[in-house]
Amino acid sequence: MKLGRILLSVLVLGLLLVPMGRIGQAQELAEPPSPDGGLAVEDITPGAIPIQGRLTDSSGNPLPDGDYEVYFALYESETGGVPICGDTNTVTVEDGLFHSYLDYCYSVLHGQKVWLAVEVEGDGEMTPRQPIYAVPYALSLRPGAVISHSNNTQVLSVKNYGSGDGIYAYSANNNGVYASSGADNRAAVSGYNSSTGDGLKGISLAGVGVFGGSLASVGVEASSSFSVALKASGTGIIQSSARSYIWISGNNLRKKQSTDSTQFELDTYGGVIVRPGGSGRRDVMLPVTLPGQLYGQDVTLTGIDVYFKSQSDFDGIDATFVRRQTGAGSGDTIIADGTDHVCTTACSYHLDLTTNNILSDEQGVVYIAFQLFFGGSSNYVQIGGVRLTLEHDD
Repeated sequence: MKLGRILLSVLVLGLLLVPMGRIGQAQELAEPPSPDGGLAVEDITPGAIPIQGRLTDSSGNPLPDGDYEVYFALYESETGGVPICGDTNTVTVEDGLFHSYLDYCYSVLHGQKVWLAVEVEGDGEMTPRQPIYAVPYALSLRPGAVISHSNNTQVLSVKNYGSGDGIYAYSANNNGVYASSGADNRAAVSGYNSSTGDGLKGISLAGVGVFGGSLASVGVEASSSFSVALKASGTGIIQSSARSYIWISGNNLRKKQSTDSTQFELDTYGGVIVRPGGSGRRDVMLPVTLPGQLYGQDVTLTGIDVYFKSQSDFDGIDATFVRRQTGAGSGDTIIADGTDHVCTTACSYHLDLTTNNILSDEQGVVYIAFQLFFGGSSNYVQIGGVRLTLEHDD
């Protein structure tokens, strides 16, 4: 049966909306019936928007009791446009009263203004559409919700003026908090304390307390004028995948045998000029002081760069050794390279270190040695310094 024009007064999540009928006045909203049949609460998908109302004809008379097919839809405009979601339900009317719900709108509500439209038994959309007020936006806090906006202030601001946390996040199997930023020179996570407390604090019993990564800039940056800028508690480890470099001045070079005739002249820039003081090759060594661990991570030596200069083409370095001490009087060879290196201008050479090159809290003493050759007793090889490349477990 084709229905006439229908008057509707609607209660959405406890909010009384203005009449939706095309003509006439809305009837006073009565308490909705509690029918014996219908869907139980657990049968409705979580996040559905409850709708209660009263259907009358154009004269204000309640529609006959029975079941009616009602289409509910949400629009982002008061008139025109296309619905962003819709749901058709069979509702039971008793003395004009009914209750139903609008489902499947979870992914389209993200803070924008929306209007509710209703159509009964194909009788055409009732006008005017009714605005949906604040309560349904609680859906934006459902699991998996996305709060999206474009503005110059915070999209979400959480404040606690008591003694508890501002935000607490927990995950059983993944990151507790994950953040990313698409802006240059902006942090994915920024921690600031306007008082004297910590700027950023990470606590972990077994996993990572705070993780920071960047494709082109600093993974984690900490700055503080008063207290701790970045604090890690648990095992006390702060991990970084960035390379570190240790520079050793040539001034530290010494002869391997105290009785040989090797002579050293220190230059004013941290280097040393080595002369044999006689014939033959000379073995010299460079003591190294290295951290076995950096912030709780084992250190891996991955490269050595030697900066040097020869007096002539007959002076140079013909062997480079790097060894790791494992105990007093014992150790492992990291590299023993027998390549000749000759250069009469300021030069350098690089060697990759790949074997026995992990230092720990128990093994960290490193021994660097060179075998030098000379074209004459007064010729020289100048060692400016050595750079070691340090990397970490990650």
